[in-house]
Amino acid sequence: MKRDKLDALFSRYIKLLSGGYCKRCHKYLGIKSRGLHNAHCYSRGKLSTRFVRDNCQALCYGCHRYLDQHPTLKFEFFMEILGKESFDKLTVLSNTPATGKNKLDREAIYKDLKEKIKFLEG
Repeated sequence: MKRDKLDALFSRYIKLLSGGYCKRCHKYLGIKSRGLHNAHCYSRGKLSTRFVRDNCQALCYGCHRYLDQHPTLKFEFFMEILGKESFDKLTVLSNTPATGKNKLDREAIYKDLKEKIKFLEG
C-alpha cells in the first residue's frame, strides 16, 4: 500500500509521542531515524484504524519485523500497552468497514495532526 503525505505526518506524530524510543525494547533511535517505525497493530489497509492513535506504536526495525512475524505476540504487546478494554474496542473498530474516508476527511486529519505536532514540538 502506497504511503502518502498523511501517512508520513502520522508516522512523525507517533515517533514524537515516543520521544524517539522503541516502545518494546526501549532503545533510543531518535525521532528522525529511519530505523524507528510507526508500527500498526492492525494493517494500514484497514482504513477504519489506519490513523487511529491506539493502533500504532513506535518500534525499532527489529521489534517491528519480529512482531509482524509473530502476530499473537504483536496482539499481546498492544493489549499490554492499551489494556484489554481499549484493545477490544480497537479490534471491533478494525473490523468495522470504514465510511466517509473521503478527501475532506483526510484533509481534516492532516490539519489536526499538524496542530498536534506543532504543540508537541513546542
